[in-house]
Amino acid sequence: MTIRRDPEGSLQHRKNLLDDEIRSCSRCAGMNEEGVTQAAPGWGNLYSPVVIVGQSLCEQCMKPQEPFFEGSGSLLNEGLRLAGRAKGETFISNVVHCHPPKNRGSREHEIVNCSSYLHRELELVRPRLVIALGVDAKRVLSFFYPSARVSPWPFRASSGRQPRSPYLLFAKHPAWIKRQHDSALEQEYVHSLADAMRWVFHDAAPGLEPTCAGMADVNATD
Repeated sequence: MTIRRDPEGSLQHRKNLLDDEIRSCSRCAGMNEEGVTQAAPGWGNLYSPVVIVGQSLCEQCMKPQEPFFEGSGSLLNEGLRLAGRAKGETFISNVVHCHPPKNRGSREHEIVNCSSYLHRELELVRPRLVIALGVDAKRVLSFFYPSARVSPWPFRASSGRQPRSPYLLFAKHPAWIKRQHDSALEQEYVHSLADAMRWVFHDAAPGLEPTCAGMADVNATD
């Protein structure tokens, strides 16, 4: 088991420096324009055992600088509530930290350009479980952790020793779930999230520091 040796101030300082990089990023033309395509860094508890990764920043999340603020984030909040946890106990980020214009999907170069920021956030948090919400998140996290153990959806607890990399859990994006207008589907979704949260906060054995692959080409997963 790896013992976290980073003093709390040092870890937060490294996160603050990374946040500054993300907020001032100009890697992608037309992105990170204040109030239009603005970026927001990952948000939450740096000592959380779980990281939730979405696709890209939503429009209403730009001003509060908080991923999954309102909107489809209500499903995440409900899952956390059922598990007896608060959003602030988790760490939440996105594959693309900016809000793509007109709510379009992220372009390939945006995913590649932003992937190093997500990689560095994961290195800071060192979670036991990473939940990927949506196809972009699934693809990038599969590239980061090619040998990771994937938990089934609906979630069922894994057995055995914690691998060197975090467990992965692949789920539909909550916005897709909301668009189905299916209350039974929503209930299944939030209960599975709640099961995952209960497991990672109470039952998952502390793991070793995750090992991430190189960042040169996210397309290597295809």
